Amino acid sequence: MSSIVTSILSSTVGLLWNKARDATAKKLKDGDITDAKLRETVVRELNDVKTKIDGLSRKDLLSSYSFLQEGVQLLILSLDKSKGEWKAVQSETQDNRGEMSRMSNSNESADILNKALELSHIMGKLKIVSNESGCAKERLKDARKEATHAFCNEALNIQDRIFAAKLRVVSEMLECLDNPDIAATSCLLFLEKLHDLPAVRNIFSVYLGGGVKSIFSKAERVENVKSVMMINYVLYQFVSRFSSKYYSAFAWPTIQLSNRSFNPIWNWEEVSTRKSWGKELTQPPNETKLDRNINYVYNISVNSRGQIVEWDDNDIELISRTGESKVVNQFSVPSTEVKEREDFKQEILGLAVDQENNVYVLLYCEATSQNGNVDSLVVLCILDEHCDRVKHKRELDFLPNHKRHDLRLSLEINKNNNIVMTPTKSDDHHVYICDHTGQLRNKFEHEISDLHYMSVSDNNEIMLASFLGDVVEIYTEEGNPKLKLELPAGHMVCGTSFHFVIRKIIVLTMVSGGYSCFLHCYSEKGELETSKFCLNDGEDIPRITSHPCGPVAIVREGRNIIDI
Repeated sequence: MSSIVTSILSSTVGLLWNKARDATAKKLKDGDITDAKLRETVVRELNDVKTKIDGLSRKDLLSSYSFLQEGVQLLILSLDKSKGEWKAVQSETQDNRGEMSRMSNSNESADILNKALELSHIMGKLKIVSNESGCAKERLKDARKEATHAFCNEALNIQDRIFAAKLRVVSEMLECLDNPDIAATSCLLFLEKLHDLPAVRNIFSVYLGGGVKSIFSKAERVENVKSVMMINYVLYQFVSRFSSKYYSAFAWPTIQLSNRSFNPIWNWEEVSTRKSWGKELTQPPNETKLDRNINYVYNISVNSRGQIVEWDDNDIELISRTGESKVVNQFSVPSTEVKEREDFKQEILGLAVDQENNVYVLLYCEATSQNGNVDSLVVLCILDEHCDRVKHKRELDFLPNHKRHDLRLSLEINKNNNIVMTPTKSDDHHVYICDHTGQLRNKFEHEISDLHYMSVSDNNEIMLASFLGDVVEIYTEEGNPKLKLELPAGHMVCGTSFHFVIRKIIVLTMVSGGYSCFLHCYSEKGELETSKFCLNDGEDIPRITSHPCGPVAIVREGRNIIDI
């Protein structure tokens, strides 16, 4: 059985018991043993849920559950009956991945997107070879409708309405396995309705704010909070892995409290670290723990699907939001005649990703002649989104000569596809603006000492900051100073970015004398709007990076990536 369908089945059914996934299913590998164990696990959990709601005199809830149970059983049966075709479908899917990638929009990254395409392709094939899969979809559709009726029944208590919300989300996700975008869009709209229930808002206000009311009905309140948080967890995991559209954790549907908005994804640890939550799921849903260290956080960018593009020397590596990574390019590009010299060296200086996920690489090339003279140059190479083809190459002869150890270039691609670059930790205080081919259009001089950070805004403005400085300076593309962002007292810059979803300037800071990190959101006019505690990062300084299509990621030296 496909591990994709296994993951979705186990997480959605697990949601009914406030579990993100089934521990047994998590350990299984593809093969017959997966089919048997999954059937046993899912059916067992559904039967347990049946016991839970048997005592309820709630017609719509019981009807929804009954249809859900039939739908899941039929879905498992269709997968079981199609074992012969299953392997053929998987093989055909693998063969057609390249074709499906070409069919997809050019700004969609192949790795995670192909999982969604593979899911749709497999389910489409199964509908052809199995009548049960079509019947399963009808039952799941009925389950979704009945759950919606139950959720809208104001006569039910809030615990029953939250349970109806679980049935609604589970049914729709399984119903729309062949089109994850429909499930993501519909479930997020429904999630806003759940968060907007006065009873839900009151439950979270009391749970987070305390007071006299918190003494009463404590166990029931804890269970309701867990249930709402788990709906958010499972849905965020689903849309981040299978939807073709990026959904920002920062812009996730919030719960409006009396004095603030509570974001169940971004503010996850406000709930998960409490004793009443237990030891389950202390890691936020928007945080990925890797199996290996990211050794140098400044050598990263992010593409439209939230994948981290990391580079080191001559290697480029993609790290997916599931934690999987692979080297996609080991650079060996003949640049100029210096390649013919005996003592030839080349190394990546900087990297950025444009709106279509083309990867722009600045390559330092150096050759030593027999008489000891060293010739060096910087070459711009533009790769396709898979990093396996050079689409364009140009020598950047306008850059001053540098020794390799003296040169590091910060690189960004703005929304006009102009290339913005500036040397960092250098005596060269210029910002260079090139067109998309690398032809110099403009340059201007800044006065920032020890420049470390550069990013670009939605209006193509350029944000510059020094290492652990207390201000961010913003310039127009023409080089005219526009704004200075003043940080809260005691905060030092350790990264800048622009959040293209919420259209805010994001400044990542550390507190002087400690290692607590904060995110400060500024309007495009430079007004500080919100400040959020981000992480306590020991002695490591994190890096923040964003993409024009939405993704924003914080990467720490170590094994953590946080989507915001």
